[in-house]
Amino acid sequence: MHWTILGAGAIGCLWAAQLQRAGASVGLVLRSPERLAQFQSRGGVSLIDDSGETFCPLSATLAATPRPIEQLLLCTKAYDSQAALESVWHRLNADSRILVLQNGMGSQQQAIERAGNDRVLIGSTTDGAYLRAPFEVVHAGHGETAIGRFDSTAATLPDCGPHFGLQLRQDPAIKTTLWRKLAINCAINPLTALYGCRNGELATVQAYSRALDALCEEFEAVARARGIPLFDGPLRDQALLVVRTTANNYSSMLQDIRHQRPTEIEQITGFLCNEARLAGIDVPHNRAALQQVRQLQHNRGIVSPSTSASPKSLSN
Repeated sequence: MHWTILGAGAIGCLWAAQLQRAGASVGLVLRSPERLAQFQSRGGVSLIDDSGETFCPLSATLAATPRPIEQLLLCTKAYDSQAALESVWHRLNADSRILVLQNGMGSQQQAIERAGNDRVLIGSTTDGAYLRAPFEVVHAGHGETAIGRFDSTAATLPDCGPHFGLQLRQDPAIKTTLWRKLAINCAINPLTALYGCRNGELATVQAYSRALDALCEEFEAVARARGIPLFDGPLRDQALLVVRTTANNYSSMLQDIRHQRPTEIEQITGFLCNEARLAGIDVPHNRAALQQVRQLQHNRGIVSPSTSASPKSLSN
């Protein structure tokens, strides 16, 4: 089976390199002729991990290429998900399969509504990766990728080759897994973006910790109302554990702000605020964080493609 990867960010390049090393057939879809030319001058992706640096030769095309897609990995930014899927829709058929692997929530349901539940797998990863340069990915932290379906039917893991270097897990409760990851992202990402700080400062600066506590309390109230089980203990304890474990890291949202890129605030805090509205729960601290990140983007001249659309609920 040939893998087509749409989204050449850190996770897309990590999967492309690992699939190539495992002997799978894989190619990237790039967004512009300029980006394609940049890739073709390299001819592949460089993977930097515990074993050193490995060059993984790959092919790449533009979305308009007519080659049929057998297995699509959709790992663009969440706000680009719908447009990205439409750009390759002509290449999909009834037998094509889609794995959605993105931050936040809302884009998963969009893919299911477009392609049908039977054709779509949903993933959530704890692998850590970042781009050192275009098409040069550092595998910074080994985790796992949970894969499942929203209707809780059994999901067969995709064929990634016999020696795939990433850990995959069947997850019959993938929606809960996504909510748990969303909870951590809602607690950490907006605050680091607004305060311009490393993750660890949310645990060491008292004012930041109080802000994190308030966001967590509101999130827990919404999760209870929507019937979503989170963690065995308080969300704040889990969030602070992540904060301390990743103390020197800059969140992806802060990095997006610093690089003048749209953030995924609409698919993270925006989704939570929409779920709160549907549940009739007031979340003033999360609403304030949402508006403040939107204002921060506006002040920096960053135009978010998602501010005009309400995130879709995944609980209905």
